[in-house]
Amino acid sequence: MIFIDRQGNAAWAMSDAMAGTDYVARLESRVGGFGKRAVAMCSCDAAIHTALWACGAGRGDYVFVPTFTFYSNIATVTNAGCLPVFLDCDPATRCVSVSALETAFLWAELQNKTPKAVIVDDAFGAVPDFDTLLPMCKAHGVPLIELACDAFGGEYKGKPCGVCGDYGVVSFAKRVAGGGGALILPADEENAAREFSRSRYSQNENHDYKMHNVIAALDCALFPAAKKIGERAKTNLAALREDTEAVAPPTNGDACSYALCRAARYAAAIKAAGYEVKLPPPVHTMPQYSTCPFFEHEQGFCVARSFSDCCLVDMDMSARRRRKLAKMLKAYCK
Repeated sequence: MIFIDRQGNAAWAMSDAMAGTDYVARLESRVGGFGKRAVAMCSCDAAIHTALWACGAGRGDYVFVPTFTFYSNIATVTNAGCLPVFLDCDPATRCVSVSALETAFLWAELQNKTPKAVIVDDAFGAVPDFDTLLPMCKAHGVPLIELACDAFGGEYKGKPCGVCGDYGVVSFAKRVAGGGGALILPADEENAAREFSRSRYSQNENHDYKMHNVIAALDCALFPAAKKIGERAKTNLAALREDTEAVAPPTNGDACSYALCRAARYAAAIKAAGYEVKLPPPVHTMPQYSTCPFFEHEQGFCVARSFSDCCLVDMDMSARRRRKLAKMLKAYCK
């Protein structure tokens, strides 16, 4: 998406940032509507790494992770030295399964090795059942990290995506085009997270994760446009569900960035028509993670594999393109 800077807000903010105005601090204070103090990061990977550090996760520690997510999120876990333990999906929410999480906790207890963190993703337009997942994590004394990387503008039962766990990671990449970066919404370690992420050298690693001031300026300037994009995405999603049954309904909330669409066999044709399509495999099936523990929703049944007949469609489009997409889906999914 390309924004036309009609009023010159973005250009003015960039010039102001280069003149020395601290837009990183301004951005962090501006997102106070999340209900938590925020620390601006250069990327989602940087924010995830910082959240893991704040949870005390390090080399050799277990971290429970979703299998239905972007593989780069799991790469960040392994790059931090942690050992990923994969969790299957719930068939209703399409996010982390409560029963899989419960089984994984029991397995970890038998090994006398409690995980340092549980990562839950607002995955591809779906939102997890935080009312069940969060109390379960608290009962075991394990912090929950919510990945709202592509759910900026979404919500869970009236709360913004990103504040439902102990830690939140929110990205601007899908909503604030031209800007970028991410936020970590820490629990009580705001200052510690800031010190870790902005220390050029720490523990023999480069943790210079600070968001560039010009990027922060662009994010601030484009916030009004980002809100419009979010509203348009929600409108398109609701209209598509009325037009065709091929688009899966949301559960618990609305992440509003993607739609899970039952048309994977026609993904090539949809992509050829100019729509963004993603077909992410369950991460635990990738070769580099084949030896990692994986816990199914039900014994002998992997829910994540049943999603292989679904494709993902970006919801940021004009009404005309939405109607064209609906017509294609009706023809394909009779």
